[in-house]
Amino acid sequence: MIRRAITKLFLLGAFAAFTSPTLAQQPRSEPEPGRTYRIGFSQIVDHPALNETRQGFIDGLAKAGFVIGKNLVLDYQNAQGDVGNARNIAEKFLVDRVDMVAPCTTPNVQAAIRLARGSKIPVVFGCVTNPVDSGILQSMDTATGTNVTGLYGIPPVAAMFDLVLRMRPQAKIFGTIYNAAETNSQIVNRLAKAEAEKRGLGWREIQVASSAEIRNAAEALARQADTWLMLQDNTVASAFDAITRVARDSKIALFSLDTTTVERGAIASYAQNQYQAGIDWATEVAVPVLLGRDAGTVVPVRYRAYDLLVNTAAAKAADITIPEDLVKRASRVFDR
Repeated sequence: MIRRAITKLFLLGAFAAFTSPTLAQQPRSEPEPGRTYRIGFSQIVDHPALNETRQGFIDGLAKAGFVIGKNLVLDYQNAQGDVGNARNIAEKFLVDRVDMVAPCTTPNVQAAIRLARGSKIPVVFGCVTNPVDSGILQSMDTATGTNVTGLYGIPPVAAMFDLVLRMRPQAKIFGTIYNAAETNSQIVNRLAKAEAEKRGLGWREIQVASSAEIRNAAEALARQADTWLMLQDNTVASAFDAITRVARDSKIALFSLDTTTVERGAIASYAQNQYQAGIDWATEVAVPVLLGRDAGTVVPVRYRAYDLLVNTAAAKAADITIPEDLVKRASRVFDR
């Protein structure tokens, strides 16, 4: 009788040891051998900045041992600029029971968090400007205690104005185009407008609802502002070539807070390195969660890598000479 009781207690203890949540959820130092991890990755639209971030994310995961085709399946979905699609994509990921939802851009993040609330599937976001103002987080300085964490970045608006005014001190009226349906664009527009007004400069803005409206908006803005500063807006980024053409035809000085637009015709940009942002997103928040950390204990991370890029051909087209020290400081110089 006593022997049977002891045996029973031993078996119960052994069972508890193998099924204890504390023991089962101990973070690993490397991917679990023989396991295939599944990540649902989505972005609101296809354009160079988001694509660079996605590639950085993939490469950052690979550095940590999560390699597509080996032990990782990355289900990439593009919402094609439609918030309804972003919700449908998030639903798909939850139904598929992915190991992690990795939404890029604010609309996709908002949709994923709403749908995944209360579930055990972690949402590890990126491509977000201000997660507090967007209603994604309550604080940027503490862990959420939920299934959410991620990487965010508030662009260096004041530093960008300093840069523009060094190149074009005669600037009087700044202008921009953005989609007001994008929360991140509203946030950056408010920051840029406040900075312009603080410096005694004018600020003009034109809102668009789709990329099809970009060219007409640019032609209208050319009549209102002598210097353009484009924000980190997904709609604008997807049709940036139209903005470049109008700016060059009108000899408007075009600057941007999206570094990937300098190669496409902006004179200069000082903002986050999109590729490095993807790497940081992977290595600093996604990998710890994949290795067993509770997402609610991982403090959100802010972008730290910023780049200065300049385009001497675009400057010449706008009758601007880029100071030599800025050319030397630039991480990349374009001449086309």
